[in-house]
Amino acid sequence: MKQLQDLMKDKKIFRLLIIGVLIIIIMSILTNGRFLYIKNLSSMLFLIPELGILSLGIMIAMIVGGIDLSLVSIANLSAILATKFILYMNGSPIGIVLGILLGLLIGAICGFINGFLISRINVHPILVTLGTFQLFQGIGVVITKGYAVTNLPQAFIHIGNGSILNIPIPFIVLLMVWAFVAFLLNKTGFGQSLYLIGTNYKASKLSGLNSDQILNITYTIVGIIGAIAGIIMVARTNSAKSDYGLSYTLQSILICMLGGVNWSGGVGKSIGIIISVFILQFLSSGFSLMRYSNFFKDFTSGAFLLFILIFYHYMGIYDENKSKKLLKKMNNTATDGGGTK
Repeated sequence: MKQLQDLMKDKKIFRLLIIGVLIIIIMSILTNGRFLYIKNLSSMLFLIPELGILSLGIMIAMIVGGIDLSLVSIANLSAILATKFILYMNGSPIGIVLGILLGLLIGAICGFINGFLISRINVHPILVTLGTFQLFQGIGVVITKGYAVTNLPQAFIHIGNGSILNIPIPFIVLLMVWAFVAFLLNKTGFGQSLYLIGTNYKASKLSGLNSDQILNITYTIVGIIGAIAGIIMVARTNSAKSDYGLSYTLQSILICMLGGVNWSGGVGKSIGIIISVFILQFLSSGFSLMRYSNFFKDFTSGAFLLFILIFYHYMGIYDENKSKKLLKKMNNTATDGGGTK
């Protein structure tokens, strides 16, 4: 109850909730109540997870003061190799389990490469992840020769299209990833270190944090989250391609901004990402019910996000108080000579 009260006191989260409720009301009126049909709400729960999981991964990278433009390519490459292995094992249950584990391993390796280049070679995150985006996508094209990997076993497809107690499995996976990210950021020392590094990288090193190692681990975690999204995507569509969901990168970044993540690092909450993903899906589903084209939906979503970001900027919604407190804490630690590597 106390956590819920604290959440409602957060102005950014409260505004997002108000925006979400207003969109539900408007879409319900425009669609003559069809927006609130169980069938429509259920379909949204199947569509939200992959973009939500990717957005959570990019949020972590942004909190630490970086970015991951390669995450969709990591998702696709992980899914391609996972499905190739599953088909090689003739779709057996053990093959599906090992294939999923292989996909997660590939995501971790790709994330580690990003983290290593950023932390050890000191290349800017944008340049690194833009380069690895092309690299991972190219590897996927070489493996598949440009074709989609299809005809996957029904047991695997069930992961992306099945339900447990009428709750879509992909949505359950999203909730699990969200719970992990929330716990990591709010309940662990590692999570607090991410905010410290994102607030001021140099000061974090002076405070005794092994910032390079933390960055490496961070991008490895982001890569694993990307692999989870990739597995959900291929299981839902029964198709793994190296160029699937390329628009998700920009959408995920904009969702992070809409959710209150500071592009400079050090600020962001996972609950803001979840609410923002729902808001975008509300818009998309509403316009689909009104039979608008996908181009119009993309235009509307982009315009809405730009409007919200401009509003945030001029209203000063990005509260820097937390960053300032963390920075003060780091400076005090550095002055006292405290902290351990």
